[in-house]
Amino acid sequence: MVHGVILLDKPKNISSNKALYLIKKILSPKKAGIVGILDPLASGMLPIVLNEGTKLAKYVENQDKEYLVTAKLGFISTTGDEEGIITSTGKDVHVSLSSNPLSSVLDSFIGNQKQIPPMYSGLKINGIKLYKLARQGINVDRKPRDINISNIELISVNNNEIKIKISCSKGTYVRTLIESIGERIGVGAYTKDLRRLRVGSFYEENMVLLDDIQNINDHIISLEMMIGKMESITITEQELKTLKYGQNVYTKKHMNIDEIAIKNQYSNLVGIGMIINNYIYTKRLMNFDE
Repeated sequence: MVHGVILLDKPKNISSNKALYLIKKILSPKKAGIVGILDPLASGMLPIVLNEGTKLAKYVENQDKEYLVTAKLGFISTTGDEEGIITSTGKDVHVSLSSNPLSSVLDSFIGNQKQIPPMYSGLKINGIKLYKLARQGINVDRKPRDINISNIELISVNNNEIKIKISCSKGTYVRTLIESIGERIGVGAYTKDLRRLRVGSFYEENMVLLDDIQNINDHIISLEMMIGKMESITITEQELKTLKYGQNVYTKKHMNIDEIAIKNQYSNLVGIGMIINNYIYTKRLMNFDE
């Protein structure tokens, strides 16, 4: 049984849940889940955690993301992408850009900021997904979220279409960012194409196509890689048994650490814990016997 995460290169025009269903059908894992849903029209990196990897999903989810986006200027969409009703704003893109340089506009979005989630999103309010309300013509107040845009790189300009690479924090809605960019230029914009290139330290070359999933051992990202550079402590087999019985283990190595990776003598991750007054307490233990 494999444990860890696979970085699926999700194709366009299938939902993230459909992609997960296909993975489950091929691999038959006991547990599996999505880390960071992609819209059906988006492609690229879709991390899918498998078996004991599901216990470490947050360490992938909390990482920053990188996207390659094609935005169409001079038009707006009811959904922020090509799925919605698209209308022209009637604004001259070239005239607007001549008085409001694109590079300056993009640079103005770099940094910490507030963003209101779009109505066409999977975010839930009172247990109901926003997009379901939006399809009924219902609009509700949404609380702004803190996000960070660490970089925006202009890749190309082709008439009224721009291609940009965006590095951003967890929880950033790229469609909303593109709409905001269009508003600041003064012509409107929507997302024509969106591809996720990176999640944390996992890059495009680490992705696997659906057709290659059968060779899972060539593509699985290990539990150890999922937690990145987290500090670790090595314990003996007997100490691991003690932790499994719900007891604490004394260590001289550290006095107090909020979060630490617990590894066995073979450097394999067996759990996540914390150290308080020289005692190891467990947060999550791997169970490879399930």
